[in-house]
Order: sequence, then C-alpha cells, then structure tokens
Amino acid sequence: MSSKETFVRDLVSRMSLQQKIGQCVVVGMSGSKVTNDLKEAITRYQCGGLRLSPFMRLFRYFSDDKARRNTMGEDYIPSQEKINRQGLPPWVSPEDYASTLNGLRELAASRNPGIPLHMVMDQEGDTSRDFTRGGVVQFPSSMGLAASGNPDLVYRTALATAKQMKASGFDMIHSPVVDVNINPDNPEIGRRAFSDDPDVVAELAIAQVKGFKDGGVIAAAKHFPGRGDSATDAHHACPSLDVSLERMNSVELLPYKKLIASGVLDSIMLAHCLYPGLDDKISTVSRRIVTGLLREELGFEGLITTDSMTMGALIDKYGVGESCAMALEAGADVILMKAENQWRGEMFYTIEKFVKQGRITVADLEAKVTRLLNLKYEYGLFENMGIVDASRASEPYSDPIVIETAKEAARKAIMICKDTDGALPLDKSEKTLLINQQFSVKTPNDHWDHPSLFQEMMESDWPDLQTFETAFGADEGGEKEEETAFRYASDGNWDRILLTNFYDRSARPSGLAKRLIEAGLPVILITNTPYSIKGLGGLILQAPAIVLNMNLSPEGLRTTRELLFGRLKGEASWPLKNYNPLKLESANLK
Repeated sequence: MSSKETFVRDLVSRMSLQQKIGQCVVVGMSGSKVTNDLKEAITRYQCGGLRLSPFMRLFRYFSDDKARRNTMGEDYIPSQEKINRQGLPPWVSPEDYASTLNGLRELAASRNPGIPLHMVMDQEGDTSRDFTRGGVVQFPSSMGLAASGNPDLVYRTALATAKQMKASGFDMIHSPVVDVNINPDNPEIGRRAFSDDPDVVAELAIAQVKGFKDGGVIAAAKHFPGRGDSATDAHHACPSLDVSLERMNSVELLPYKKLIASGVLDSIMLAHCLYPGLDDKISTVSRRIVTGLLREELGFEGLITTDSMTMGALIDKYGVGESCAMALEAGADVILMKAENQWRGEMFYTIEKFVKQGRITVADLEAKVTRLLNLKYEYGLFENMGIVDASRASEPYSDPIVIETAKEAARKAIMICKDTDGALPLDKSEKTLLINQQFSVKTPNDHWDHPSLFQEMMESDWPDLQTFETAFGADEGGEKEEETAFRYASDGNWDRILLTNFYDRSARPSGLAKRLIEAGLPVILITNTPYSIKGLGGLILQAPAIVLNMNLSPEGLRTTRELLFGRLKGEASWPLKNYNPLKLESANLK
C-alpha cells in the first residue's frame, strides 16, 4: 500500500459521519469578507471546499422563488444565512484576499482531524471570469483560443492561469468546457466551447487540462454528458437533448472518451439536463448516467462534481436538499452548493437522512471522500493545509512569460470579419462616435479592469472621439436608453459609428445594434461572439464592418484598439467548422 493510500485510509477511519458528508460539499463564498454563515459551513458542517465569487457581495439564487419546499424533521436546526443586498464588495488587494483565504484554511486546520479546504473558481476567459482583481492577467474564451489553431497556445494559457491561481490561493478550476457547441442558438454555452467539432474540442481540452495540471491546479471538465446542442439556459430551466445514443457517442461523449483515455483528467462536472435517450431523470440525479454511463461504461475513476445546485433545471422539481442527496445517491462525489442561504442547512440535513436510511451507504460515502482526499494529497494540500505566501500573491501577474502569452493569445483571438466600405483602419479626421457598453460583468472596478476601460483606451488615443456609454444589457439600460442612443447616433451626421455589441448570458441583448444597422448608418460592429443571439446580440451579419474579438480581458480590449487603428493585424481564423455564414477561413485544426 502506498503512503498516500495509508494516509488517506487512516484519515477516513478517524472521521465522523458529519465530516464525511461535509467533505462531499463545496459551499459558496461571495465577496471579499468572511461572514458568520461561512465560518459555520467550515466548523459546523465540515465542508470540503469553497467555490469563490469575489466579484459580488451575494451570490444570486436562480430559483429561490420556484424551488420546491420540503418538510424537515423536528430535529432540523436551520443554518445561518447571508442576507445581504446585491452590489460590489469591498475592494481588496490580491495579497489581502489570499490572506483571507489563508485564514479560512487555518480555521479548517483547527478541525479534528484537520482536513484542508480546496478553493475552487471559474476562469474560462472572456466574460466568464471570477478572478479579475489587482491586474491578474486574463485570456480569451475557449473559442477565442481555438481561433489560434494552436493547441500549444491553449496549453500555455492554461499554465499561465494556473500559476496565477496557485499564488493567489486557488486549487481547482471548473474547466475546460467540453461541450460541443453544434447549436448556434445556444444562449448559455456558445463561445465558452472550443468548437462545434468534437475532435477539436477533445484536442484542445486535453491541452488545457495538461496546462492546469502542470501548474498545480485540479481541472474539472464540464458539462457531462454534453450541453452544446441546447437552446435553453440550465440556470433558469431544464434543457432537453433528445438524440440517439449513436449521436451522443459520436458528438457529445467523444471528447470525454478521449480525455479519459489520455489519463490526465482528475474531475468531471455534471450537466443539469434531460437526455431522454439515456434516462427519464435529469442527468445530475440519474444513476444510469452518472454511475452506469460515466463510471462503468466510460471507465472514469476520478472525482465527479455537480454543477451549481441552485440552478432552476433541478431544484424546481425536487427541492434543494433532495436534489443534493439524490445526486450523491446517483454517483456524484461532490455537491456544488453556491447558495449562502437556508438551502445550506437543508442540504446537509437531507444528505445525512439519506445515509441513515441506507440510500447512500457508508461504504459509498467513504469511497467519495477517499477520491477527494486522494486529490488533495496528490496536489500537496496536506503539506501546509494549502496555505500560501500571501505577500507574493500577485507576483505571477507581472511574470514576463504570462504577459507575453496573454498578448499572443489576444492577437490570435481577434479578426476583421467584414469591411465593405474600407472603414478600417480608422481615420481620425472622420467624425466618429463610439457607442460603448459599460462592461460590468464580474468587474473588480479597479485601475486595471473597470467597466469603462475600452472607452478610456480609445479616448486616450483620440481627443476628438465622442463616446456614448450604454448599459451592458437591455434589462439594465431599458427602452429609454436605447431610444436616446439611437436618436443621438441618427441625428449626429457621423462619418463612422463604432458600436460594441458584446454578449454574456447574464444580460439580455439590446436591440440598439440591429436598429442602427437596419437604419443604414455607417456602423463598425465590435463583438465577442461569432453567433447572433436572438438576432440582436453578438454578430449581426448585415453590419457593413465587423470586428470579432473573443477576448474582453484588458489585454483583449487593448488589442481591439490597436487593430482599429491599424497598428496590428488580427491573427484569428474563424473558429467553427459547421457554422460559417461569412465563408471565412477556418482555424487549421483536426
């Protein structure tokens, strides 16, 4: 028996039932300050890890008003709740945040036995970013990386991300996205996927996992068994993918088969989705899918985690506590519970009830805990309980290799898709209006990355440029703002109108871009997705000029400015194989 096996077996033998259940749960921590409910999750509930959302004061619960209410027993003692208002949390430096995480690790070390927390985050690139403060170097979306046609660049960006994560106190990333986005109308995945070709997805996902692994970060491929062919966002409703098993094997499952065969993948995240060809239950709670397909048929021996259990696809039907316990019963090892409210206590209570009823056996529970503890051991978390040197948290942000990798990735994620009037490069003698969305998605609002960064960059280079700032999405800006912006652009007799039409699934697209283009105005459309979302967001084919930049990081915005002024050429190729409405040259991948 190896030293790891001996260590983990001894540790599990000394754990209480509550500690074993706790290790199977990752709870959410939003904001930058520690609250009492979070301390309770570590000390009373013995949670195994934290999923960090430092960009908001309170994680918004997607389905609180619709989630099924279940009756608890007389022995139920509710958990504490974080009842805060929304808004930006206090700004803290990377060093201060790393120190805060160290404090939480010390709290976990005081448990008996002391078991390290693992700190988890999302950092897919472009607008899908949880880690932004203090000048951290960010990268393009998965599809933006695929536009380079270079698996080695994908590896190096993952390695650069992992170096920064580890220094700042993060251990695990919920990436890569392994969905094959074969549905151009998919509102949730889109450019978060590498491609609409399963072989390309597999090749780049393997490269990305290797980069994370070499940087000391645990990777979790998602969303199994595949969410690319969907027109529904699982955060709000339950998607259904009713296709044959033959199609599933050739498209959705193919990247997972190749990842598992490569031997580099440590974890897989489950999708909240219905697959009628596989089972009549939502995949997260389907033993036929989790255990039968993933464990037994595909032979995956690593850690299986759920997606966030507060998403409307699941809890509307079963309730939160039941959903979490059913997921473990189906074969998941770890529950992702980001909600910071009463669902926490209901979840732990219901899981314990399932164990005591024999629906989750003690042997099965211990097998789950063993998988997680093995990973914590392999990635060195037991050596110092995961504590980092907080004073050096931001050092990799200025690493020349990290910075140069970001610049290379940015150049290869941007292209001019169309320029019928010869509008590019820009002519500063022309009367030009920039209509720019306030890029408020997960912003740290600091010197390095704030909502008006792009217009600041453009105005610093062009004193005569006029800017009209709008909200990122229609719900925030409203019809009045759209009408005001449309009138301002229409009445100004502009030679050129630079118009951002960026898309993120968190914001409903505005109709402004479509209206300006249909009015025949001289629009240069700048977007971050090769798809048109409901005919309004993203790429609108009728625009006379189109710049596609799948990278809204600070470096990506700088690259946009340089391309507009003709100081660099976009090096991206069209990233898709089966959707190419402008007939552009595709990236040279398998």
